[in-house]
Amino acid sequence: RMSVNISICMGQIKVAFSDVEGNLSRAVDAIKRSSSMGCDFVVLPETLDVGWLNPDAVGLAKPIPGPYSDVLADAARTYGVYVVAGLTESDGGKIYDSAVVVSPKGELLWKYRKINLIPEEQELYEVGDRVGVASTEYGRVGVSICIDNAPSSLALAHSMARMGAIMILSPSGWAVPPTYDLGKESYLDGPYGRHWVLSYTTMARLYDIAFIGVSSVGDMVKGPWKGWKLIGSSLAVGPGGAILAKGKEGPDAEDLVKVDVSIPARQVKGTKYAEYLWSKGYVLP
Repeated sequence: RMSVNISICMGQIKVAFSDVEGNLSRAVDAIKRSSSMGCDFVVLPETLDVGWLNPDAVGLAKPIPGPYSDVLADAARTYGVYVVAGLTESDGGKIYDSAVVVSPKGELLWKYRKINLIPEEQELYEVGDRVGVASTEYGRVGVSICIDNAPSSLALAHSMARMGAIMILSPSGWAVPPTYDLGKESYLDGPYGRHWVLSYTTMARLYDIAFIGVSSVGDMVKGPWKGWKLIGSSLAVGPGGAILAKGKEGPDAEDLVKVDVSIPARQVKGTKYAEYLWSKGYVLP
């Protein structure tokens, strides 16, 4: 086949710290609405159950699979859509900032644990232990979480692309400090957001894949980043590196954005990637 056509919804939902029931309810509603919009996939934010960097995670996190992932799996099955979502995982007394890929049949296809943790995260979450892709009817799908996609951490995205990922989907929690004036400078143009634009467009251009990050919205009311605001501004980049869509911006800017992408078939495998990337102007590392 020449290309794969996929519709993806960016489910930019509010994540209220420690309000697991409310957060999961908003997630299920986004899944339901994504299905009604004709989306094949819906991507939801990072740690949507408990909230990012929330110290309450120690008591609230659950195993995966477990009660929180089961809610998402039930919704995926009910509404017939792939779900990619960030959850807080408890395993053996340790906490992980994790993400799941769930099939339209409700199957847990892949679980990923965030690797590129900032110092504040390292006080709460364990470093992840694997990189991989989920196999779907459309092709292989890579999953990373937020700052895993920092320009200094793109080894992870390169690895997934070399595994054959046709797109990389990234549950995220993009935040700005209390003093940040969104009226003066949009997030994706500012010192934080332009890193994502650089990483996403670079990887999408090099491998002709889609790269999509979905951030939560809301106030960070606990933890080391208390007072910061999660501001959405979710970002979808298509093959070739073109920006296809953005979510609304601000701590109250819940949004659901449908993105249609056409991803060309890529025949390159294994050692052929070196020549392929050189032809795109890529120079090691």
